[in-house]
Amino acid sequence: MLPAPSYQPASRRERRRRARFRVWNRIVLAIGYAAIAYNLVRGVMYLLVLAEEWL
Repeated sequence: MLPAPSYQPASRRERRRRARFRVWNRIVLAIGYAAIAYNLVRGVMYLLVLAEEWL
């Protein structure tokens, strides 16, 4: 019979790096969503200005 594979948890450095990456990922996503929201609001304002000129 083969021995059970020994489970070796990730080193502390890898865990820390992964946690740091997770925080950085959230920051980048927040900035991306803020940019998308800003551009959507800007587009709606532009359309409202155009609609005002048409009427």
